[in-house]
Amino acid sequence: MDWLGTIALLLGVILIILGIGMTFHIAIVELVMTSFMGVIAIIFGLILAVGGAMIVRGE
Repeated sequence: MDWLGTIALLLGVILIILGIGMTFHIAIVELVMTSFMGVIAIIFGLILAVGGAMIVRGE
């Protein structure tokens, strides 16, 4: 399995769990999953920023 497929699978599972928490109004699930997704967004943002800087610097 490649990285893109692994990431897509992980995000899909996270969104399913978050959707279940929102559908049945399970507050603790919503809180934990939104915090976890926030951390993932920060990590992906840093990876993209560093990768973009490397591409710009390389040209």
